[in-house]
Amino acid sequence: MHSCGFDAMPKVAAASKQKFAPRCLKFRKAAWIAAAMLAVLLGVILVVPHFIDLGLFKRTYLPLVEEALQRRIDVGEVHLSLVPTPAIELSRLSVSDSPAFAGNTFFSAQQIRLKLRFLPLLRGRFEISELVLQKPVFNLLKQPDGSFNYSDIGGKKSNAIAGREPRKKSDAAKPSETAVVPMAIPNRVRVQEGELNVITKGLTPVNIKGIDLTLQEFTGGAPFPFRLSFSYAGLKTVALEGQLQYQEEKALLELKNNRLKISTLTFPVEGYVSQLATTPRLSLTLNSESVEVKSVLPILAVFGLAPRDVEITGPMALSMSVTGPSNGLITRVRGRFQDVRVQSKRALKGILSGTVDLRLPFGAGSITRRLQGSGNLAARDGELTNVDLTRKIQRVTGMIGLTKEERREVTTFQRLEVDFTVHDGLAEFSRVFLINPQMEVDGSGNLTLEQPTLSMELRTALSQQTSARAGRGRVATLFKDSRGRVVVPLKVSGPLENPAVNLNSEKLLESGIPEKNLGSMFNRLFRGR
Repeated sequence: MHSCGFDAMPKVAAASKQKFAPRCLKFRKAAWIAAAMLAVLLGVILVVPHFIDLGLFKRTYLPLVEEALQRRIDVGEVHLSLVPTPAIELSRLSVSDSPAFAGNTFFSAQQIRLKLRFLPLLRGRFEISELVLQKPVFNLLKQPDGSFNYSDIGGKKSNAIAGREPRKKSDAAKPSETAVVPMAIPNRVRVQEGELNVITKGLTPVNIKGIDLTLQEFTGGAPFPFRLSFSYAGLKTVALEGQLQYQEEKALLELKNNRLKISTLTFPVEGYVSQLATTPRLSLTLNSESVEVKSVLPILAVFGLAPRDVEITGPMALSMSVTGPSNGLITRVRGRFQDVRVQSKRALKGILSGTVDLRLPFGAGSITRRLQGSGNLAARDGELTNVDLTRKIQRVTGMIGLTKEERREVTTFQRLEVDFTVHDGLAEFSRVFLINPQMEVDGSGNLTLEQPTLSMELRTALSQQTSARAGRGRVATLFKDSRGRVVVPLKVSGPLENPAVNLNSEKLLESGIPEKNLGSMFNRLFRGR
């Protein structure tokens, strides 16, 4: 029995060896394969660069780009990397401007990566699959005629690169070398942390930072997707996303199915940019039938198209457009309000309806001088909120016979209507109408926008009850209209923060009252008050 047990143990061990031997062999094969692959990869990394002539790239590709741009290109260093993706890296690249803008750098980038297709690279061909611009800076200079410093690109040859020393014949690109360099724009382009400076003589430069741009499936004929985001002073990140279609023969760029996102708002955008090679012409529109006014006003205020000290809540219909050539762009904003609630410390509070149409031409001078437009607004169930103005109105109406309680009602309104136009730094009020339990006011005037100053003439008709207390004598008759109401002309003038409110003596004189008798006439009219 025991001898049989001992004889079985060697057999079990032999069976185990036979079972695990194939597994060990598989592990060894896998390890050798992995090691071989690593060796091949290491060999490729070490050997392939020796078969790729970066001098060919610099001698052939860069001169062709220089010729196309008609501008001198300077590059710090050129490197080839194979991991994680084959790419040519150009550091500290700069593109000089044309002779007309000597001293200006048209374009610069901290680094440009040209991602390459691997198999063509082994044959010495540079086929670019993606272009990545890291921290590029574009400096666009606008000329008086509206054209920019890129308008000569693609035109006749210039002396833009004349300052560069002539290349030696040995350095010149051979026909065979030229053929291996593809000049087509890759179908994927990315811009990371870019910056755009638009400089116009006599105007504050426009600086846009944090530009991130992605173009995918880029083609010259069919629409291709893109996404653009950037930062602008006073705004959070602005993003535009959708499709673009470029028609080279027309130098036309069309926006299709685009969405503009600013803060929490999203708007559909459509339009085009034409004449890209000369003086660009824009036609871009944005429309929304219902948007929250409270979210829109801070955005418009950044561009000087809305006051900063007014709070409005409620829905509005909004339409915006940017149209015209680059030397005569006009931004237009049209808003329609319907029962929105308005609160302003310097004007009024109440429920507002109406329309406003403003236009801002691009050009020299302050925004308040360039702003144009018109509006028709009506407010109800509110009151005037300028403390100094209301106090003075109450004082004057006290002089003309209103009780303390009645004077408190003077600065409220059941309805307030205003028609106005804006031009040359002025808001002209062709009609101002206010009605409350104590009086009816109508008039006209203007408000300077640069340093807000009022100049208004108002015709104040007291209520029938107050007018009846003035009596029926000759003096009362001089101040009454055809409806038997006492009419008192007022003049409001001075800084918006603290205007003066006085009797309009000129209008009183027109009614035939001698200037020296104005005081006594009022005393007699409202004696006993």
